[in-house]
Amino acid sequence: MANKNALLLWERLLPTPDSEDVADALRCEVRDPLWLLARQWQLGEFQAEDAGMAANAHVIARTTSPQLFSANGLSAASLTVDKPLDTIVESILPEFDLEMRMETGRKWRQMLFEANKQKLWIQFRQMPLLQFKMPAVVFDPDHPELRAMYHEPYEQLLSALGNARMIDGQKFFKELQTRNASDFLSTNDPIVDSIGVQWKNWVTDRLRVNNPDFLSSWNESRMEYVTKIAAPVSNKELAYLDAPEYNGQQMGWYDWENGKERVDLNQELDPQRIQIHRKTAIPTSVSFPGMPNARWWEMEDSTIDLSNIKAQKTDTGLLLLAEFSLLFSNDWLMMPLSLPLGSLSKIQSLRVIDVFGVQTFMKQNPSRADWRLFQLSQTQLADWMWLPPTSFGRVQSEALEEIKFIRDEMANMVWAVEQTVSDGIGGSVEGSSSAKGLEGWLRSLAGTPVAASLPELSVPADYAYLIGNTVPPHWIPFIPFRPVENKPEMALRRAAMPRIFEGVEEATRIRPRTSIIRNNNPMGESRKLDIQEEEIPATGITLKTYWRRARWVDGSIVTWLAREKRLGKSSESSGLQFDVMGDIRPSL
Repeated sequence: MANKNALLLWERLLPTPDSEDVADALRCEVRDPLWLLARQWQLGEFQAEDAGMAANAHVIARTTSPQLFSANGLSAASLTVDKPLDTIVESILPEFDLEMRMETGRKWRQMLFEANKQKLWIQFRQMPLLQFKMPAVVFDPDHPELRAMYHEPYEQLLSALGNARMIDGQKFFKELQTRNASDFLSTNDPIVDSIGVQWKNWVTDRLRVNNPDFLSSWNESRMEYVTKIAAPVSNKELAYLDAPEYNGQQMGWYDWENGKERVDLNQELDPQRIQIHRKTAIPTSVSFPGMPNARWWEMEDSTIDLSNIKAQKTDTGLLLLAEFSLLFSNDWLMMPLSLPLGSLSKIQSLRVIDVFGVQTFMKQNPSRADWRLFQLSQTQLADWMWLPPTSFGRVQSEALEEIKFIRDEMANMVWAVEQTVSDGIGGSVEGSSSAKGLEGWLRSLAGTPVAASLPELSVPADYAYLIGNTVPPHWIPFIPFRPVENKPEMALRRAAMPRIFEGVEEATRIRPRTSIIRNNNPMGESRKLDIQEEEIPATGITLKTYWRRARWVDGSIVTWLAREKRLGKSSESSGLQFDVMGDIRPSL
């Protein structure tokens, strides 16, 4: 029997810290390997397939870079990484507006004077083929210069000042593409030819065209960029990448796909540019906000609580994400590998060594062929990753041109509404007011007054009959047609609304003022424009033209003119009607 008078004592053992800093104790560091093995056994790690933790990894990667590219199916050209790829693909040739025509002409005069060739300037200025001429200010709506600039007083003043006093830089630049500068003189002059080459290079730099030979990737029928590049992936195998529907917004790897072989892109490809990269490093765990902490005595942040997700029955993706984050979040390791910019890369070998010295060669899971993140295709380039050399942190100007393509289901056609047009001197103006100003200026040249209102009737009438109304002059029609008979494919061809003035016997056509719809070739000649019918959805599309600017990795600054395609936001009506019975009774 126990002694009831005995005194029961309890003694508590407490550690004595060696210093006032408790940071080491709070880290709960354990240096006993046996303790670590016991914890692994306690958590069941020895029962899994990956029993040991990764100690280091060795990766071997193969990279190659594109060497040739083709713009919109044109001839192949060499490709380097001295400029961003998106600036080469997006770059289009600016039009020679009035300011550019006069500035380039003044530059040619300056270069001749600096070379002590002042006398030759008079010969160039008096050359009828090169002389800047101001067109006669008469009623001629089909004249492109009158239609583009002459309802603006400042442009009229510039044209009058340069009339017969300057050379037209646009005409001179066009001629120098196939001729030498001294061909316009009575005798050949090597110095003038050299100055002509310098001047042409200066103009090309001013145009800010980054693709060689002005090879534009813009596809008029699709209103998108279309380009193709080629790169060697082995000593005998070549890879082709297509960007068939790039809208000009922001180029990424997802804009490209595995393309078909082209004979002209097989030339001059050097397999020696294929590089092998090797790296050995210690993998680190992948972490993200809200993931469970791996330490024993660490409080978790309650800012992101994945266990408190309130999902609906249809939120399958949300539930799968939460389960993955809670149960498998610490199963992923990361090992960075630096790759050359603008390269196609493939992991040839990945070897992982765990803490027990066991080597494991990682292989692709053949049962997960549907998992294609960052992959271009399931065929030749299935295991390759494309890192396009694109610009970053770029800035862009206000829209120089803006066009809204709108479907008119009642009329079974499409309207191109010119929201913003060029002012002819490097800027832009609002399309509606500019079109009305041009109409008023042309009406004044024709000497026709504005249409008068209805005359006073002796017999009162309640209604007025109108044969048909019209649409604003900045609305350009596109009518459907079949490119190939007996086939269902449809296309939209640019047409023109008539411009009818009272007192003018013949009606003229209302021409577009934006370069996108005019569809001029690089030297200014207008061409027909056919757009594939499926490219204009029910909500329409919006096309804009911007000046863009970015800094490249070597510190150089790249400037280029680009177009951008976006989906429209709403549909509109042109208001075009025929056989209209209007109410003319005064409103109460």
